[in-house]
Amino acid sequence: MSNPLDFSGRNVLVVGGSSGIGNGIAQAFRACGAQTYVWGTRASAADYAGVEGSDLTGLHYSQVDVSDLEAIERQQPGFDTLDVLVLFIIASLLVTAGSLVVLVSSDFEKVEPTGSALNIFWACVGAIPPALLLYFFVGLAWKGQTIGAAVMQLMVIRSDGRPLGVIGSMARVIGLLIYVLIIALGIIAGFAFRDSTPAAAAAVAVAFLLVAFGFIWAAFDPRRRTLQDRIAGTIVVRLV
Repeated sequence: MSNPLDFSGRNVLVVGGSSGIGNGIAQAFRACGAQTYVWGTRASAADYAGVEGSDLTGLHYSQVDVSDLEAIERQQPGFDTLDVLVLFIIASLLVTAGSLVVLVSSDFEKVEPTGSALNIFWACVGAIPPALLLYFFVGLAWKGQTIGAAVMQLMVIRSDGRPLGVIGSMARVIGLLIYVLIIALGIIAGFAFRDSTPAAAAAVAVAFLLVAFGFIWAAFDPRRRTLQDRIAGTIVVRLV
């Protein structure tokens, strides 16, 4: 039986992997044998020397401004195919912002943080889902790509070949919201049946299976469309 943690011969890109959690994930992939590439904001890997939580040993580092899709398209990644892509952008920014508020409020952990600071932190955490939906909408409406899609050289267009535009992007985001709704209903059902562990587990499992089916559907669709593609009337194409 093959080792599922053996990534020998695989190419992994961690965007935001120059420090913190992303850096830990990048080093974990490297330890599993992967050729691991990291994108960060500083000019070179040497600029991270001495930075706490940053270890770029054995990683392939590049400076890339991920807010600039044209810069991503110009980037020469150093690999022909990409097997794993890890993105830490929106969630990490919001969590970092909330954590900084708590840190300053606690006088750098000398005293207890104020209630307002903790409320701001949890507000930042709660803002992650709507921020992600806004991220998908803006990226798709602007160029038919999110940052991840640009890295993978993929683009979402309408089934007739036209650009998505605002309406098409809204339709695809609605398709993604259906997944969120299904999972939410599964969690609510699981809570309702909390007195019966098998029933609660079954409710949550069915919800996640339905979401998985929305993606598995693409394997049987002649145009490789997922559920959200069929709802929005879109297809995903690879740029040449």
